[in-house]
Amino acid sequence: MKKIKPTNLDKTFWPKEGYTKGDVIKYYEKISATILPYLKDRPENLNRNPNGIADRGFFQKDINFEVPRFVTIEKIYSESNKENLNYLICQNKQTLAYMANLGCIEVNPWNSRIDNLDKPDYMIIDIDPGKKSFDDAITVAQETKKVLDMICEESFVKTSGKTGLHVCIPLGGRYTYEQIKPLAHIIAKLVNHRLPEITSLERTPIKRKGKIYLDYLQNSKGQTLASAYSLRPFPGATVSAPLEWDEVKAGLTPQKFTIKTIFKRLKQKGDLWKPLLSHHIDLQTSLKCLEDHFDIEKAKEK
Repeated sequence: MKKIKPTNLDKTFWPKEGYTKGDVIKYYEKISATILPYLKDRPENLNRNPNGIADRGFFQKDINFEVPRFVTIEKIYSESNKENLNYLICQNKQTLAYMANLGCIEVNPWNSRIDNLDKPDYMIIDIDPGKKSFDDAITVAQETKKVLDMICEESFVKTSGKTGLHVCIPLGGRYTYEQIKPLAHIIAKLVNHRLPEITSLERTPIKRKGKIYLDYLQNSKGQTLASAYSLRPFPGATVSAPLEWDEVKAGLTPQKFTIKTIFKRLKQKGDLWKPLLSHHIDLQTSLKCLEDHFDIEKAKEK
């Protein structure tokens, strides 16, 4: 097995906590068996912070430099760039460590895989609280769960690792991004209709007027969010941590899940998101159900 030669292991990545680049590499080596199912066969949008969290960092899609032989590169046509880009595919523990050595505190895989790029394995509703409290984000997540309970037996939730929550619906790679957009939109509209005082579908922050953003537009080809179990370049060395739904209640804090605490949690609870990659909903039935509910709720206002 070939190994990378890590560099600058003592470089401080979290000035306050003292965590280093070496700590990031060790974290991903240790978490590799758990996180790799969420990364394998998926193009990566590299989020690189080579100078730690104090540096804004940069995103890199096109791998325009030589990589070790154990790293898989896939050419994928980019509509925005109008050319093929060399995407890194994280297939193994060595590649995960290699990404960390490039300064990838965070890992950002596509929702779909290289053999089925147009069909995602899951849908995401990104609950972005902005200036609202995390307890408000919890209220929104709870309402989202009520909406999803009408259409699927299982939905999945995790901390974003920063200030928000990610709610996911299993799709099983059965539908295209274009097919699922109406469902993502109606889910967001229903939650917004029920919680109009604290939520918004407006993309522009100034138009949201401080409300929580229900971001359903993450469900597009090439869009990425931090993976489950990804570290985040954020104070505290927080982790995007899968949750049980009964944990999503007042008092929960994303700061609870960090580079140091996540392994004890995994030992206690296992991988809570494992079923996400093997289950699926029926899209047309789900869409009709929620459209009918939305019409009924709107009619009650008249």
